[in-house]
Amino acid sequence: MRYVWVLLISFLLLGASIEDARKANEAYDEGNYEEAISLYKKAIDAEPENAKLYFNLASALAQSGQTEGAIRTFEQYKSMTNSAEEKAKANYNIGKVLSDNQKWDKAVDYFKKSLRYMAGDEDAKHNFELAKKKQQEQQNQQNKNQQNQQNQQQQKNNKQNQDQQQDQQNQQGQQKNQQNQQNQHQQNQQQPQKMSKAQAQKILKALEQKEKELLKQFKKQETESSKSSNEKDW
Repeated sequence: MRYVWVLLISFLLLGASIEDARKANEAYDEGNYEEAISLYKKAIDAEPENAKLYFNLASALAQSGQTEGAIRTFEQYKSMTNSAEEKAKANYNIGKVLSDNQKWDKAVDYFKKSLRYMAGDEDAKHNFELAKKKQQEQQNQQNKNQQNQQNQQQQKNNKQNQDQQQDQQNQQGQQKNQQNQQNQHQQNQQQPQKMSKAQAQKILKALEQKEKELLKQFKKQETESSKSSNEKDW
């Protein structure tokens, strides 16, 4: 599958630019992308109107993992060329950069743009279909994750509601037990204490004895009163 590549630099450049561009291409081919980036930038400073330098700089940025810089520079390259084929290559490479970062929505858009300029590009077609498939898989996974989060939240809410209801029931039960205990205590205080049979007999005997004593005392008083009356008659 095609990926980012460097364009051959026109040797209409100035002397210093030619040397920087040549060294930059060599560094790129050897995988020294940071060095290639630095050299391409020097060449651009010397000849800022050369579109191919921007394409190569964008390719080196992409290979070094500088995604945003690569996309931005490819876009700048597109604005500097009127060639449909070159625009297609830039859009394709942006699509590949986005695919490598699993940004499938944007990747689909750029592969589609590439095909608008070069409808017969088999690599662009292949990557477009692959990105669409990954886009759908990603969307399905996001929907699944969202559904799982909603289910987990619902379960959490249900658990909280159950806990609250249980707490309320426990609290009501405690209040009811306290009320029952208070009622029982009041009833115990209001009800007379039961007397044993032995205690009742003891009290009854005491009352009988008291009654005898009172009766004896009463008779004594009557006798004394009767004697007193007889003495006054004479």
